Amino acid sequence: MRKAILLTLSVFLSFSVFANVPKKTNTLVNDYANLFSQEQRMALERHLVAFDDSTSNQIVIVTTPSLDGYTIQEYAYQVGEQWGVGQKEHNNGLVIVIKPKNETKGEAFIATGYGLEGALPDAVCKEIVDLEMIPHFRDNNYFAGVVAALKIIMPVAAGEYSYKEARYNDVPMAALIIVLMLVVVFLISYSQKGKSDKNDFRGGRGSDGTDILTALWLGSMVSRNHGGSFGSFSSGSGGFGGFGGGSFGGGGAGGSW
Repeated sequence: MRKAILLTLSVFLSFSVFANVPKKTNTLVNDYANLFSQEQRMALERHLVAFDDSTSNQIVIVTTPSLDGYTIQEYAYQVGEQWGVGQKEHNNGLVIVIKPKNETKGEAFIATGYGLEGALPDAVCKEIVDLEMIPHFRDNNYFAGVVAALKIIMPVAAGEYSYKEARYNDVPMAALIIVLMLVVVFLISYSQKGKSDKNDFRGGRGSDGTDILTALWLGSMVSRNHGGSFGSFSSGSGGFGGFGGGSFGGGGAGGSW
């Protein structure tokens, strides 16, 4: 009798968990908490689809206003398992769940499929959440936090870099190059401005039309060429082809703010 009761309770709880996880969609970005603008959602979706097409690794982003009483870890694993994120033969899926700070604390979790646990072990996922995502999330800039995380996750998952190389070498070097380019362009602009007609006050442009917008454009071009797998959000691809039936074994980590 006791075993029957425990079995019934277990089945009931399992169905309860399943009922509170969103149904499988045909998109990689699922913004149920409305944290991103439409343009941001589209940019993330295009980029994740392109990453799936080129590497077969599938990254899903889910935002939710509430966890319905479950831990964010359970929520992320259920999404990964029920949706079948990643390819069945490689189990190379990854789920990022974000619960924004509202009446309760904000939380974020990165869940990795079996196949990505080696490249992105729990300690690395923890650092990405704590050091790359949460600082932006505290400022309510969820898009910037996700972008910062993906800049590290994607090249590591693709096998291009180790975590240390991606975080401590590639990203800072890109930022340094951008800053140097901006300084150079500013100096050129300032020099040209001094040589231009003193009576020309049309927005402070130099004789060659160089201005701060040009500097920013050059900076973005440098970033695209030095950004590893992350590349540019402007590049598009075809639609998402669907999940491949990947499995999750409990890998990953998260944090709160």
